[in-house]
Amino acid sequence: MAWPSSMCSGAEPSAYEGYECPSVRTSNLAPSVMIMGTRYDISAVPLQGGYVARRCPVRAQLDVLKPCDPLPLSPVAERRVSRGIDFEATIFSRIVAANPLAAVLSGDDRVLREGATLKAMTAGAHLIVGGRLPTDLVGKRVGKPDLLIRSTTGRGYRPVDVKHHRTLDVAGNSSPPALCSTLASPALEVSVIDPDKTPRKHRGDLLQLAHYQRMLEAAGFASPDGRRAGIIGVEGVVVWHDLDEPLWTTPSSTGKQKRRSTMEIYDFEFNFRLDIMAVALEHMANDSVDTLVVPVRIGECAQCPWWSYCEPVLEAGSGDVSLLPHMGWRAWRIHRDHGVADRIGLASLDYDTADLVASGVDLRPLLAAIDNLPDSTPVADVIGSRKTAQIAKLSAAQIGTLGDARRLCARTASYCDEPLSGLAEQIDRARAALGTSAVYRRRGVAQVTVPRADVEVDVDMENIEDGVYLWGALVNDHSGRFAADGGYHAFADWSAMEGAVESNLFASFWAWLTDRRGRALDAGLTFRAYCYNAAAENGQMRRLAATVGLSDEIDEFISSDEWVDLLKVFNTQLLTGSSVGLKTVAPLYQFSWDVDDPGGAESMLRYDVALSGSHPAADEARDWLLTYNRNDVEATAALREWLDTLANNFPSIGIFD
Repeated sequence: MAWPSSMCSGAEPSAYEGYECPSVRTSNLAPSVMIMGTRYDISAVPLQGGYVARRCPVRAQLDVLKPCDPLPLSPVAERRVSRGIDFEATIFSRIVAANPLAAVLSGDDRVLREGATLKAMTAGAHLIVGGRLPTDLVGKRVGKPDLLIRSTTGRGYRPVDVKHHRTLDVAGNSSPPALCSTLASPALEVSVIDPDKTPRKHRGDLLQLAHYQRMLEAAGFASPDGRRAGIIGVEGVVVWHDLDEPLWTTPSSTGKQKRRSTMEIYDFEFNFRLDIMAVALEHMANDSVDTLVVPVRIGECAQCPWWSYCEPVLEAGSGDVSLLPHMGWRAWRIHRDHGVADRIGLASLDYDTADLVASGVDLRPLLAAIDNLPDSTPVADVIGSRKTAQIAKLSAAQIGTLGDARRLCARTASYCDEPLSGLAEQIDRARAALGTSAVYRRRGVAQVTVPRADVEVDVDMENIEDGVYLWGALVNDHSGRFAADGGYHAFADWSAMEGAVESNLFASFWAWLTDRRGRALDAGLTFRAYCYNAAAENGQMRRLAATVGLSDEIDEFISSDEWVDLLKVFNTQLLTGSSVGLKTVAPLYQFSWDVDDPGGAESMLRYDVALSGSHPAADEARDWLLTYNRNDVEATAALREWLDTLANNFPSIGIFD
């Protein structure tokens, strides 16, 4: 029997309903484990580092099976690794400069480095940089936390890792404040609350910290006063997290939601992968033993070394249902439990029945009664008159009697045992993926509409891990009053993201946009600004607004009808069976970019060159980035015109009924 990855898009951890992972195994891991009635040897599984629990379980299986030659790291992945190493070295140098008594360890010899780390912990070093924890042979763990910080209130250490990304967000009304300490005094005991910031909870980062926590516990060097661990990001502070805090909302075997801690999630995910690898090793010795997991399309796939193996498996036939956007692991598993493994099977389900299932109507009593009671029997007599909400929904669907219920699809109604709120839309997505039209109008959309204005400004930003280096805007003045302001405007800075560089750049862009907005309104004209996927721009604008005293202005603008997210406009009215990223949507209206390999990944590679000084290669990279950004805003402007005109020519998804 096969069980899927919990890491597919939209899924939450510890979501393996029906799979009985052995109880939390830490330092007392048994040499073998019983999995679905068969005992497997865990002792043969290789030692695992801090990344395995955060990665796709299918990848863990394929790392053992090696079904083909793995793909090499992409240039973008190589860049991420290289810049991460450089960033880590910079943080280390800052920490060591401020803490000259820190134990600094290095070297490639695992045994020597583990020995040096153990010696430093035994001696009570207050700060260990670059350590390697003693191998946990029983728990199957190896690990290299970037920092080990000794508790100042007792014996024991807390792990801290360095990550080249943001670890803090601007605090909202209900978000918890961040607990931070400085690089000069990194201990938890001297940390302070920052009420203006809230910690970013990167699931993968916290699972990695939980791995180190278990290793410290196995070695007898964990801090006795709580499982706290830290992340140092581009903000240059230690952001502390409670690994026992129930952060993660997850499905459970009862069918209800349950909040679990990072430690609970880690223990399950890590041990599940040990099980997967134990079964994979047995499969290699005896091919009659089935492997434990099968490929599922997730966001991680694009960068996985085994994608060349999984992709053709998923694309076979009409394609696995996980190829549809917004599917998620739970939905994938429920479809397979109901005998629907591919897109054609999903597309063949009945939309009207699915709509009732998705709305919470239990159709099983009706279908069971159809052959036992007269067709004239009111549905209320079957399901109970007290279920007024369900009766109302059935009435709205013109099902008032058992005779009316005969048009329901029994196969689709079988999903009532585990209702999916998105079942009806998933059916339509599968039909759109298999249909002959590139895009379909959603049900009920007779006319595609898009908010328009006299003065329209398209906005797009370009960023790297350290911040935003380019804000681009395209002005279209349909009134003709401000013709001189039309065209593309770029606000860019090609210097290192240090000090107030990023904030000053944003302030310049915002002053320009505010001026254009004010002049249009003063002239009695309507004004709107547009972007594609506002979540990215909104997050960056809110973060930067807090640094230049513009938070109220930005919040007012973002919440107004003058700021339009064209992705939302597209998604609420049109439907495809694939991604709706701007580069994917653009061919619908025959738009193309003027640069080679347009995309965020390539822009990061170009930015590194653009930042490297004033020479032909840097100038060429800057020209590429400006052209790419200009094309992005031109693409959103073209999308708006298409939505307002030709998009209405596409058929409704209802034609498949």
